[in-house]
Order: sequence, then structure tokens, then C-alpha cells
Amino acid sequence: MHYVSKGDENKQLMLFIHGFPEFWYSWRHQMKEFAKDYHVIAVDNRGYGDTDKPTGAQNYTVDRLVEDTREFIEALNKKNIILVAHDWGGAIGWGMAVRYPELIHKLVIINSPHPAMFRKRSLKQFFYSRYMLFNSLPVLPEFAMGANDFYMFDNAFINGDGRPLLPDSQMEAYKYTFQKNGLTAPLNWYRALIHQLPYKYPHPKSFQIKMPTLHIWGKKDRYFTSQLAQVHEHVDDLTLHYIENCSHWTQMDQPDLVNKYMRQFLANK
Repeated sequence: MHYVSKGDENKQLMLFIHGFPEFWYSWRHQMKEFAKDYHVIAVDNRGYGDTDKPTGAQNYTVDRLVEDTREFIEALNKKNIILVAHDWGGAIGWGMAVRYPELIHKLVIINSPHPAMFRKRSLKQFFYSRYMLFNSLPVLPEFAMGANDFYMFDNAFINGDGRPLLPDSQMEAYKYTFQKNGLTAPLNWYRALIHQLPYKYPHPKSFQIKMPTLHIWGKKDRYFTSQLAQVHEHVDDLTLHYIENCSHWTQMDQPDLVNKYMRQFLANK
């Protein structure tokens, strides 16, 4: 498992977990901000970047991804960590908080709905989620996303105003990484999910989050409706911050606000 580390290894671990189509670099603003106070680590998830890429969609279920994270934390001999997760990484974050709460001190989730919220999905969210069905198809998504010099990054990475989110040099980092490592393994996350449908979630109480949780949500998300951020009934100790003019790529679109809200949340012991 490939990861990037910064800060004093004797300090509390702050672990960052990215979404799709991203890699550890998506957390560069937060790593710079928090490295002076924490041991910060951003991972490349299973199938991404320089981390191993087992073949077959069956190797990319949420259960396996959660276990990757547990094993990684235990291999570092860490407990009482700050877990920060975005998008698909949030599925891992929520899963870790439910299954292994003894490893987590505080949870930060960014634009990623709690699993039980999908039981309340609306027609609007069904429309928003149509990309998941496309991403689960064989072969075609790889061809479409890799076409025209990975133009899908130019189309996806836009800010709350609809303008390009990243300068050319940073966009090239994403294109280079996925050109080098391929798209099949990341897309297998979607294929594994679709193959499991209809997924029978346990009773909502089994998804109850006990530790203090910060939920940050960019309201101009093109993939998830803002209503999915309303997770109060599933989280005992929730702090929710909406960011009005912010895209799905919240930690890159509004890094100063994200860092500010995280600072405020972490200051409350």
C-alpha cells in the first residue's frame, strides 16, 4: 500500500482517504496545514496509484477496502486516530467508524453520504447517480475516460462557479497517474458495488456512529444531493458545515474553509 507521510511520527495520526478519480495528492492542502500538529498520512487506496491492484471486481468490495484500512492502521501500531475521508473514501470512513470505533478518536467526512441515507434516495439523487451505472459497465468506461488525453478530468474537475478547478500542472499530475496505472482497478469499486445490488443494509442502528464526527459538504456537488448530508439521526455527535459555492471536490475547491472547520472541530476535545 503506497502512502505519503509528513510530520512527527510520534504525534497523533491523521489519516486521509481519497475518492474517485483521485489519489493521495488530493489531500495536499490539508497535509501542508496539519503536518505541524499531527503525523499526517495520505494513502493511495487499493487499485489506485502505486498501491497493489488485484484483478477482478470481487476484490474491491467495501468490506475488503475497510479491512485494508484497518490493517494499515494496525501495521503502523496506531490507535486513537483522526480519520478524514472524501467521496468513495467516505464509504471506508463510515465503515471503519462502525466496525472499528476503538481505532478512531474523531471522524471527518467530506461529501460522502452515510450508508443508511441511500435508503432515502430521491428521484433527483437517482438522476445524479446515473454515472455509477455507466462506471460499472465492462470496458466502455475505460475507453471513454481515457479518450482525448483523459479529458474526463477536465470535465469533472470544475469548481463551484463551473470553472477549471486545477491549474494545468496539477491536472497533469492526475492524468499522468491514471495513464500510468490505468482505470480498471478504480472502476472495479463501482462494479463490485453494482454486483452486490440490491444491497441489504443492516438496521440503521447498526450503522450508528458514536465518535465525534464532522461532516463538510460542498453544496454545488453534481453527484450527491445536499439532503444526503443530513445524517443527524445516524450520528450521535455531529457537526455539519455546508459550503455554499463549492463543488464535490471540496478539500481542493475550498481548502481554507475545510481546514478552518477541521481546526475548529479538532480544538473541541
